[in-house]
Amino acid sequence: MSRCKGCGAEIDWVRMKSGKSMPVDPEPVFVAEGGNQVFITDEGDTITGTATESKTGEVAFVPHWATCPAYKQFKRK
Repeated sequence: MSRCKGCGAEIDWVRMKSGKSMPVDPEPVFVAEGGNQVFITDEGDTITGTATESKTGEVAFVPHWATCPAYKQFKRK
């Protein structure tokens, strides 16, 4: 596990289908259909939905840019 250079939070990395690595929050969430939030699966796929408390749906990770207070310093121009 590594730390975000912007906010210092712990992050994990998932290898995307494109071959690039995506920083994600380390705790997986359950994703229900019907939302527009972006999530990353273990296999490196991007899915959309809504995080849910119920233990049903697909398990995925929240991209760290969605929760990082310093995400703007990493955006490419």
